[in-house]
Amino acid sequence: MALDLIPARHERGIHASRRLFAIDEMLHSQLMSRAQPSGDYPLLHQLHDYYADTVLLLGELPRLHAELTRVAARFTDPGQVRELLRFVEQAIADGDNLYAVAD
Repeated sequence: MALDLIPARHERGIHASRRLFAIDEMLHSQLMSRAQPSGDYPLLHQLHDYYADTVLLLGELPRLHAELTRVAARFTDPGQVRELLRFVEQAIADGDNLYAVAD
């Protein structure tokens, strides 16, 4: 089970999307524990409920990218966070929102 981030322009397009980034429970826990205080990472904390769906709009993605960049510095091995950063960069380049879908 994972929290899937799916890029799409509209919610109806998420089922047609062939790309996703799966955030497993361990990565989710590490992101939430390192993204403190929560007020400094408001977009990351929109994902705090691992079992709830949420939407990150295209206009918010540059700020999400900045939050991820800051939190990556708190990881000993930020490899997965870097992959997530690239995924967010591609969503921005494609003009997509990110839909977080708990499966």
